Amino acid sequence: MARRAGPSVKSRRLAIVLRRLRASSGLSAAEVSRQTDLSGSKVNRMENAEIGFYMDDLEKLLDFYRVSAQRRVEVMDIARHAEQRGWLRMTSPNLPHDWQTWVDFEDEASGILQFAPLVIPGLIQTPEYAKAVIQATGNSLSPDQVDALVASRMARQGLLSRSEPLGLKVILAESLLTQPFGAPGAQGRQLRKLLDDASHENVVIQVLPTDAGLHPGLAGPFIVLEYDAEASLVLLENKVSSLFLDEEEHIETYTRTWAELVDLSHGPAESLELIAAAAGRLS
Repeated sequence: MARRAGPSVKSRRLAIVLRRLRASSGLSAAEVSRQTDLSGSKVNRMENAEIGFYMDDLEKLLDFYRVSAQRRVEVMDIARHAEQRGWLRMTSPNLPHDWQTWVDFEDEASGILQFAPLVIPGLIQTPEYAKAVIQATGNSLSPDQVDALVASRMARQGLLSRSEPLGLKVILAESLLTQPFGAPGAQGRQLRKLLDDASHENVVIQVLPTDAGLHPGLAGPFIVLEYDAEASLVLLENKVSSLFLDEEEHIETYTRTWAELVDLSHGPAESLELIAAAAGRLS
């Protein structure tokens, strides 16, 4: 039996929620402790997923933070299943809580490894490309919803330029360099953004050649989120659901697949030459 990779993803999600609720209250753990009759140590350990979540303690904190009824139902449901490994979430077209879960995990990560055979990742998209992708895959999203999602995606790119920037390593399928979209010039602008982003030390882009043949990435796109103080997580997504994996054996499978894809891909310097050449052909 594989060893467990630290706290479950649901426990880690609850910890993030509690940290964010306290941060928005402007109170320290000691101040929350005094006003809820929970020890400061317990508050800290709950916020770091170091202990299990007792329902009465969690309800006391949700009462204190005045969490809405709808949000409370969601949080309590996560807590009831916090010991289960992995997390399958059905995607809502209205998105706020589904994206917030991902955004929070992304925000706390120190590094991301992303295999992207179908779409250029959101953290290195232009607004034009983001809008085109969201419109193409978003079914019945209204124009306002599309604009809100594009704005959210652009705001997330700030992770790459914060004081301690997120480390991002991406493997793109070569076909993405010639994939047309949008108005004239949009494709070239997206390729030039890739070159600009990859000029920063914390961003590495590699291109998997079309002639790589059969390879371990054929199982589909994936993201590995790396953390300084916690175990990694893996995210798999499709049109209607997202799956977080937290078992050590699954994480090892995807990190090994990543390493194999790195070996099959052009190196960073050669990849940038390919991107630059593709951009040049569009000038």
